[in-house]
Amino acid sequence: MQGNKKKIIRKEIYIVAAFFVIVFGAMIGYFVMYVNKGSKDFIYNAYNSRFSVFSEDVKRGSIYTSDGTVIAETKTDEEGNEIRVYPDDRLFCHAVGYVNKGMAGLEAQYTFDLLKSNIELSDQIDNNLAGVKNPGDNLYTTFDYNTQLAAFDGLGMYDGAVIAIEPDTGKIIAMVSKPDYDPNTIAEYWDDITDSTNNKSSLVNRAIQGTYPPGSTFKIVTTIAYLRANDGDSEFNYKCSGSINVDDYKIHCSGNKSHGTEDLLKAFSNSCNSAYAYIGINLDRQEFVDTAEELLFNETLPTMLESTKKSSFKIDSSTSDTIVAQTAIGQGDTTVSPLHMCMLVSAIANDGVLMEPYMADKIVSTDGTEVSKTEPVEYGQLISSEEAELLQSYMAAVVEEGTAEKVDFGDLTVYGKTGTAEYSENKSVTHSWFVGYAVGDNGKKLAVAVIMESAGYGSKYAAPLASKVFEAYFE
Repeated sequence: MQGNKKKIIRKEIYIVAAFFVIVFGAMIGYFVMYVNKGSKDFIYNAYNSRFSVFSEDVKRGSIYTSDGTVIAETKTDEEGNEIRVYPDDRLFCHAVGYVNKGMAGLEAQYTFDLLKSNIELSDQIDNNLAGVKNPGDNLYTTFDYNTQLAAFDGLGMYDGAVIAIEPDTGKIIAMVSKPDYDPNTIAEYWDDITDSTNNKSSLVNRAIQGTYPPGSTFKIVTTIAYLRANDGDSEFNYKCSGSINVDDYKIHCSGNKSHGTEDLLKAFSNSCNSAYAYIGINLDRQEFVDTAEELLFNETLPTMLESTKKSSFKIDSSTSDTIVAQTAIGQGDTTVSPLHMCMLVSAIANDGVLMEPYMADKIVSTDGTEVSKTEPVEYGQLISSEEAELLQSYMAAVVEEGTAEKVDFGDLTVYGKTGTAEYSENKSVTHSWFVGYAVGDNGKKLAVAVIMESAGYGSKYAAPLASKVFEAYFE
C-alpha cells in the first residue's frame, strides 16, 4: 500500500515537472520569437512613446539620396523649436514618409537609427555638458535624385506609380506614387488627406501597396508557364484572325487587328490576345497556378521594404475556360503590384537571379563614420537562365518590331513589355503599363515598372515615361 502511494506521488511530481518544462519551453520560444520579430515590431511602432525620450537628447539625423542631396532634415526655428523639413516637398513623400501624425516610410523604419548618435564619446560628453543635443546619424538612401525627378515629372497629373530597380543589386533607384501629399504640411491638412470620401488614398504608396490588373504585361508569366509545360520548347504556331471565341465569350486583339500566322515570339511582341487566350485554356490549370506562385503571386514578396501587398492569381480546376483565357492575357481576377512586376523583369535582366529590393543604403554619423551598410541579398534563381535568355529576346522584339516599336528610347538598348489593362465594365478606359529594362554602354542595367491609371495604351503613355526614366538614369 505504501509503495502504491509513493508511485502515485512520484507520478504527480513528474506531471507537475513536465507541465513547468512545457511552460518554460513555451516562454523561451516566445522570447526568441519576440527578439527576432516582435521586439522590432514594437520598437519601430510609429506610436512608441520612447521616441520622444530619445529626441530629448538627440537631434534627428538627415536623409540623403545616394548622390548626397538632402531630402529630409531637422531645422530649428527662431524660438528654438525643431521642425522636420522636406526640401523637395512631395518628390520623395511615399518613400521617405513623415514624422507627424504618426510616422511612415523610411522615417518610421529607421527612426532609432536617426535618433542615435555615433559621434566621438568625448564630443557627446561636451554636448551634454553644454546642454546641446547630439546630432543623430544620417541615412543615405539608394535613390538617384535625377531619376526620381524624371519619374515624378513624367507621371504628371496621372495617378499611378513608377518604380526603378538595379537588377544586379536590388537597389531602388526611384519610387513615385500619386496622388501624393506634402509631408511639410501633413499635420495641417491631415483631415483632408485621410478623408475617405474623397477617394484619393494619398497616403497609399501605390508602387508597393497598390495592386492592378496587369494587362498584357502578364503575358511574361503566361509565356513562362507555356515554356515549362513544354519542357522549355518554344515551338508554337497560331493563326490570329483578330479575335477568339471561348465558350460564349469573344476576346479581341487590340484594335481587332489580325496578326496572321505567329510563332511564340511574334505572339509576344504583337501582344496577341487571341494567341495567349488559346495558350491559357490549353495549359494544365494546376501547372499554371504553380508557375504563377513560383513567380511570387499569392506570396509575400522577398524584400526589406515594409507594408508590401501580395499580388493575386486565382484559378483552379473549377474555373471556366472564359476566366482562364482572360487570366492568361492579364485580366480576370489577377492583380499585381508595380514592385512585383519590376522584380520580375529585374530577374529577367539578371539572367534569372532575383535580388531583394531595398532603399536604405547606409547609416553614417555626422563625423563621417560609416555605422552600418546594407549588403545586397540574393533571393535566388526565380527563373532559369534559359528562360531569362528567351524572355530577353522576346522583350527586345517588343521594342524593335512590336507594340513599343514607335517609342523613342534614344541610343539605349531596351527590353520591354507594354500593357493596357481593363479595370471596369467601361472597356474604353484602361490603365497604361510598361515593364522592362535598359542597358547602358558600360553594361549597367535599370529595370522599371510604370502604371498610369486611366491613361490608355501602354505604348502611348507608360512606355514614353519609362524612356524618360532610363534617360535620366543613364545620363
